[in-house]
Amino acid sequence: MQGIYLISILGYICLLWFTGVYVTRKSRSSEAYLVASRGLSVPFISVLIAGTWIGGVSIVGMAQGAYIHGISALWFQMGIWIAMIAVAILLERIISGKKTYSILDVVGSLYDKKTAKFAGILQLVFSIWVVTMQIVGGGAILSVILKGKVSFQWGMVITAVVFTLYNFLGGFVATAYTNLIHICAIILGIFLGGLYVIFHTDALCQMVTHTHYFQPFGDLGITQALGWAYINFTLGVLAQPVINTASSAKTLKDGKKGIIIGNLIAIPVVIMAALCGIVAKGIYPQIPSISALPILLEIVPPYIAVFFLLSMWAPLMSSGSPFLMGATTLAVKGYIAPIFKVDNDRALLSISRITTLIIGAVSLGLGFFVKEILREVTWIAVLLSAIVYIVFSGWIFKGIKSIYAFLSLAGTVLILFFSFISGMYKVIHPIWPVTAYIFVIMLAGIFTRRKKA
Repeated sequence: MQGIYLISILGYICLLWFTGVYVTRKSRSSEAYLVASRGLSVPFISVLIAGTWIGGVSIVGMAQGAYIHGISALWFQMGIWIAMIAVAILLERIISGKKTYSILDVVGSLYDKKTAKFAGILQLVFSIWVVTMQIVGGGAILSVILKGKVSFQWGMVITAVVFTLYNFLGGFVATAYTNLIHICAIILGIFLGGLYVIFHTDALCQMVTHTHYFQPFGDLGITQALGWAYINFTLGVLAQPVINTASSAKTLKDGKKGIIIGNLIAIPVVIMAALCGIVAKGIYPQIPSISALPILLEIVPPYIAVFFLLSMWAPLMSSGSPFLMGATTLAVKGYIAPIFKVDNDRALLSISRITTLIIGAVSLGLGFFVKEILREVTWIAVLLSAIVYIVFSGWIFKGIKSIYAFLSLAGTVLILFFSFISGMYKVIHPIWPVTAYIFVIMLAGIFTRRKKA
């Protein structure tokens, strides 16, 4: 069976790399490489949005979360779903014309360059960490499926090399085309495999009577469950891949439609992953939680297992790719090109490709330090929450001085740092002290603005 899995994986890799090579001719300028020449249609926007939020965090991580916490793990993704609705509504404010590339443009329209650059660095750190999460998920999937042939570490290397290479070749156009392939593979495989394990075992029925597994807030409790949803709402609203994707749409209307459709595609897929995690708990109660989804391959027949396998591995790349290209766009347009005064398009294209490779390599290196996918994302997502706070404050209250926004971001970094150094993150999630701190700082900024009005 492992031989069949290996052939399927190799075949899928060849398809992705062929696609990357094929679309290279469509990525012969930096604008094409970074934002697909701003010409993507609704179907491509839809699969990019769906793929962004159907990843290692939402599939492998969701199955892991449901294995531990039950159906309440879905609160993690609930915030993203609500955020995508908010993005569609606010898209005209987020994407200002055809010049928006990244969060730097959004923050820069409200505050000074120093604050915008700081916000960009925080967004870049988060984007790289999310790419890392996809690589870790890939290591978990391949090491369980190909026991004895591929270790966890080599599984991470393979996953990183595959999607970094096709993005290196074709840029954001390759991300769009390969995400169309990924979404088809994910939907087919997760429902074939998921429905099989649900209806051919009684594990789900048994788990219904298990303590917290089907309680709305489970063992998380209402505070932590709603906290997860809230954090991920702030994570999704101004996430770089979403800005990148929306900026790549032919029109604003296409961008809005694509975001809504992509969100609707993602929801049932993530729910099925959570149910699979609960089934795994019923059948394999003692396995490492990160193996909750891939372990189910042991109980499905070969003709389903091949598709089920790809539905587990593909999401890691469908999400990793938009975050990788988002990070590349942010790094190149926000920092590298301005610092080195690169205005030649050919040079900019070369720099963009090199940056993609570097970010892929850095993300792979960080993968060796990840422990639990869902929790670690919610911690680092606090950096994005701070950006959302200052942007929404600037939208609602015009004329806030940049110093208040800058202090809000700087304070967030310090609070996050001391939270981990002191161990306070085990007692209270960093989002809450950060929220309180920024509220006070921005209130002072609003008060100052009103006083001078």
